[in-house]
Amino acid sequence: MATFGIESNGRIENTAVYYNGEQLTGLRSVLLNLSEDGTFDALVSYRGDDGQLYTRNPFSDYLDHVRTMPPSFTEEEARSMRLLIIESDGTIEHTMVYLDDQPLDGIVQLFVNISIAEDEPSGKGFSLLRMRRSEVPERAEFRAEITFREPDGKLTTENVF
Repeated sequence: MATFGIESNGRIENTAVYYNGEQLTGLRSVLLNLSEDGTFDALVSYRGDDGQLYTRNPFSDYLDHVRTMPPSFTEEEARSMRLLIIESDGTIEHTMVYLDDQPLDGIVQLFVNISIAEDEPSGKGFSLLRMRRSEVPERAEFRAEITFREPDGKLTTENVF
């Protein structure tokens, strides 16, 4: 079972992505779309240590040539962030979602889309963190929402970060 995490304060330049406890770098995009109807889309696009672009499912594929880095946030900085963790074998039936170490129940859909355009000038991709606001490309996207079914049957959607 793989563990995939995103730690953020809601700003793309202050976001870190973790895979099985290691912080990833060189990312181009992260897409998660999990739904109670059985939808389980999870893709990570990254520039590997060999310079090639890879697109993999972090829950069912081996992330070859992935680049990692030491954790970037201090404990104090991390206290101002939220941490979304998904543990899964790649099927919706065997998936647990946590927010700040608390399991989430009643999830109808989880949608996360974080991306930076391929023509980003540095060519490094993103660590998603420690970027200066002026370094975040215009076409960068950061969307993270969870839709819950309330006890009365109503659906509510909240931003994750």
